[in-house]
Amino acid sequence: MADAPVSVIFTGLVRDKDMFLASLDAFRGIPGVEQFILSTWQKEAEENLEFLTEIGGRYDLTLAAVPEPQSWSGNMLSQMMSLQVGLRRVPEGNRVLKTRTDVFIEPDAFAHVLAQDCSLKFPENFARAAHIFENKVWVWGAEATSPFYIHDLFFFGHKRDMAKLVNMDIRYDVMYQMSKERIHIRRFLHPFLYEFPIFERFLNIENVLGATHDFPNEYRYSVLRQLLQNDTYVRILALYYQILSLYFSNDWGSGDVFKWRDQPEQITFGAATTISDFLLGRPQLKALMPAGDTYFRQVTDGEYPACDIGARFHAARAYLGGLDDIRDACLDEDFDKFMEYALAAGQTALGEVKDKFGGG
Repeated sequence: MADAPVSVIFTGLVRDKDMFLASLDAFRGIPGVEQFILSTWQKEAEENLEFLTEIGGRYDLTLAAVPEPQSWSGNMLSQMMSLQVGLRRVPEGNRVLKTRTDVFIEPDAFAHVLAQDCSLKFPENFARAAHIFENKVWVWGAEATSPFYIHDLFFFGHKRDMAKLVNMDIRYDVMYQMSKERIHIRRFLHPFLYEFPIFERFLNIENVLGATHDFPNEYRYSVLRQLLQNDTYVRILALYYQILSLYFSNDWGSGDVFKWRDQPEQITFGAATTISDFLLGRPQLKALMPAGDTYFRQVTDGEYPACDIGARFHAARAYLGGLDDIRDACLDEDFDKFMEYALAAGQTALGEVKDKFGGG
């Protein structure tokens, strides 16, 4: 399957025509890329009819235009449906890159991904768990403190696996009131929800983390410092890191990966960097997104310098390694007690912010 043809699906609006054309030209020069699809809305297609007609012939671009769905939180329904509609036009067995018209992925970065081994290899205690994907999925920008908060500007995998990243389940809005910034979680978490139910429980305190623009960074890092002293939180992170290392890759090579109007920063996990420094040493950043696969892989494998938080991860790794069935991870924890701890951490952080900036 590593040499299967590649379909590129551009989803959503025609935001940047010049960037769109540059992407089409770049992808056309990459061996194995055989299909271009624009999955958008009928109104958008009508408003750009002349442009789309011209490039349709030039690039053999397939236009998949459907009525725009009703508005939903964070454009969730539109985002999911545009990928679903595009996937319907992809032949079975193809690999698929989902991207946008205003994103330019560097050809060398994508060529690097195409050359990688996408096979899955599981530890012994994963034997009873269903294999969620058939092959690895490539993503860019996995957050280190919030499970499955993964950037979804673009991602790449085999068609059957990509189809599992279409999720229109409304429980995330009704039960967990997830903010629009956290919409990515519902895409990448959902396939794992039933095999690893601890992550659905964690959604109950997701907003306490404060990793959105609704919270000042002082609040976000106060909460994080407190949670990293809690064994339940560290075990959940360790499980997330292991799953991420098995099923996903963030390895797009050593050069520039893409261009976009608001490109987030990724962080390198150096050989001398402790987990404490990595997670708490950059309080100016809202999201902590490691570059490449090094951080998640080395923490999963126990290859990191000693520190207080590193010792907690070491204990969490030993706990996970001692389970006969990885699906049981953290299910024996007193989660109500953990929720109380997390909520108290949020209250403490709010108090610190009020003391620093004033306010009653």
